[in-house]
Amino acid sequence: MTRNIQILWGALIVVVALLNIVDVLPDWATFAAVLSIPLMTAIGCLTRRANVARVRS
Repeated sequence: MTRNIQILWGALIVVVALLNIVDVLPDWATFAAVLSIPLMTAIGCLTRRANVARVRS
């Protein structure tokens, strides 16, 4: 992920947490947002690995 996407992703997690605090979102929304961080990291790593493999071949 680029730096802008990382900052945006962090801001969105904070917004989800704040909306959960004021009971706008269900409780599971914060957990889903936080657990999505490793998923986005894995997707970014796989994308970079595929790009590197494509450049080397």
